[in-house]
Amino acid sequence: YFIRKDECEYFRIVVSDLNLENLEFKKFYFSNECGPKFSAGRLQFYNHNSEDGLLVSIGMEGFNKPTNIPQNKDSIISKIIFIGFETKEHIIFSIGHRNPQGLMVDGKNIISTEHGPAGGDEINKIKFGGNYGWPIASYGMAYDYVEKNETSSKGYLKDHSSNNFIEPVYAFVPSIGISQIVKIPNSFSKLWQDNYLLSSLNDQSLYRIKFNKNIDGILSMERIYIGSRIRDIKHFEYSNVFIMALEDHVELGILKSEIE
Repeated sequence: YFIRKDECEYFRIVVSDLNLENLEFKKFYFSNECGPKFSAGRLQFYNHNSEDGLLVSIGMEGFNKPTNIPQNKDSIISKIIFIGFETKEHIIFSIGHRNPQGLMVDGKNIISTEHGPAGGDEINKIKFGGNYGWPIASYGMAYDYVEKNETSSKGYLKDHSSNNFIEPVYAFVPSIGISQIVKIPNSFSKLWQDNYLLSSLNDQSLYRIKFNKNIDGILSMERIYIGSRIRDIKHFEYSNVFIMALEDHVELGILKSEIE
């Protein structure tokens, strides 16, 4: 979460033991850096260089008024950072992100999703030290109805790799309002082996994805229309179902397999 002080926002993570009576939150990580507005991100457990900790994605950019902060390695803004449980200090894990929405750790593979501008929502395979191009490269465009600044007015480069950035695994043009991504347990359905589920907001759909072996390309993708904005999705092992956080009517949705 963030706190606002003197027209500036500061990023915070607090922690509590879980109980059903009273949660007493304690400081885990407080940023000294401030910015005009932090945006959505995710937390995932991760082990980096033999230290357990959290991967944290952090975004902060105006619609059509990006700065060079996502490319500044001294800033946590528009980055994925790692915070060790022992040290409580952060290191910059990857840079050049716009508005991270989803984050998943699958063994040694890290997959993130992020909102592009008008078009260009991305699925990214995250590498330590990687640069993902924002605000220089994007397959999206500036919004027509929002005032542009100099960076967005001149347009974004349509090629990542030729400009020393990491290409997205996939870019949605037009955007789908990308949100969370999770791996589907092979026990969920014999027809959905080694698959992933991606949720969306604007498109109100799930996407069943089959990546290639290296998770740097997509072999197949199936759209499953739900009819509501899906903010989050999580597998519930006990009942072997997926639970969806649906925004439009503040509901929980359940996805289950009918095939034995």
